[in-house]
Amino acid sequence: MSRFRSRLNYGLRLLAWLAACAGAAAAAEPDANFDACLKGLPSCDISRLAPAELSKVSAAAKARNYERCMNFSSNCDPAMLSAEQVKVFNEKVRHRNLERCMNAHPLCDPLILTPPQLEAVRQAARKRNLDFCLQGAAKCNPLELTPDEAKRVRAAALQRNNEECRQGAAACNPLELTPEQLDAARTAARRRNFDSCLEGRASCDPAQLTASEAAAVQQAVKKRNFQRCMDGLSSCDPLLLTAPESATVSAAFRQRQRAKERK
Repeated sequence: MSRFRSRLNYGLRLLAWLAACAGAAAAAEPDANFDACLKGLPSCDISRLAPAELSKVSAAAKARNYERCMNFSSNCDPAMLSAEQVKVFNEKVRHRNLERCMNAHPLCDPLILTPPQLEAVRQAARKRNLDFCLQGAAKCNPLELTPDEAKRVRAAALQRNNEECRQGAAACNPLELTPEQLDAARTAARRRNFDSCLEGRASCDPAQLTASEAAAVQQAVKKRNFQRCMDGLSSCDPLLLTAPESATVSAAFRQRQRAKERK
């Protein structure tokens, strides 16, 4: 009998524990649904929400929509915004449009600019055009320049041309140079040619060298030739060697031959 009572008590306690677990699970399930609805998850079942929960879920949905609108998200719904939120949102839209117009963005809408904003955008456009013209950019529109700006642009173009001529650039226009600039460009060209001849480059023009430059170039040629002969290269010209150099080259040749024989 006592064994039966013990088993009965155990069974009752087990049933009580199972009932408690079921109650806790039932209580947790609505909470999980409420959380899903607050977060806007697709698993939300609004039919299971209490009136107070519906209000909170609605407020959370509106807050998310407001955040999307303020971030210019494509899924923003302006119709869900309150009157105050619409004012803030529209102000941000106008501010973004002004920034676009100031930077010549293709999505600029000039129709929603205020008169002061439109004037500021025009000033920015004129400044951009002046910068383009001063840089010699293809986007420059000279027709938009004032007379003073045109003078500045002309002076900048002459200065650029002077630098290009001094550097030997293909874009150089010698007809735009003053006599002093032309002399400086010619001097720079002769210096570049002299350096090319000293280094043995193909762009060297010996006809442009002065007597002293030609002598220096010949010394450089002989020095390079001596080194080629010392290295045993086929481009060595023995006729350019002096008697001591010939002896030194011959000694170097014999040393290379002995080194090969030892191998």
